[in-house]
Amino acid sequence: MSPYVRTVKTSSGATAVQIVYSSRRDSREIDHLNSAHSDAEVELLKAAARQRMAAVQDEHNLGLQSDADAGGGPLPIPSSRMGHLLDALARAYAVLGLE
Repeated sequence: MSPYVRTVKTSSGATAVQIVYSSRRDSREIDHLNSAHSDAEVELLKAAARQRMAAVQDEHNLGLQSDADAGGGPLPIPSSRMGHLLDALARAYAVLGLE
């Protein structure tokens, strides 16, 4: 499922903030957070929705170990050069046998 945040106007004029979980089979599950009456309240509810979505995100373990952390923690990011990302993706594909 790929969740996203949406806002909907209610019949009372408020703005409802919801998290929508949808799948490829067109099935949806909606998690209603709350309704807001001002733009500031809507932004706070959207931030809360993003935090809730981030909390339930699964972390995929590819079985890779960095040289700095043999315990299998996150890989270090020494710079923001795109080549590092491409190298990491190539290594992950090789480990998965998708060369």
